[in-house]
Amino acid sequence: MRSRLLTEIVHVVAGVAAAWAVGSLSAWSYPPGRRDIWTVTWVAMAIVVVLGIRQVQRAMAEERAKEVPHDR
Repeated sequence: MRSRLLTEIVHVVAGVAAAWAVGSLSAWSYPPGRRDIWTVTWVAMAIVVVLGIRQVQRAMAEERAKEVPHDR
């Protein structure tokens, strides 16, 4: 795994972890809204993953392009 691909994956994981942390602290601080808070948190984590997929795909394509010789 090259550095750009690894960086993109780490960004997605960090985004999901941050969303989970905010949701967890929010649910803890406001128990009456716990169910709604977790619903929004799961949606936010899904959006982070969906938005990160394109960047990971782009990084993978760049890595493949570097491996294939262009002098055929």
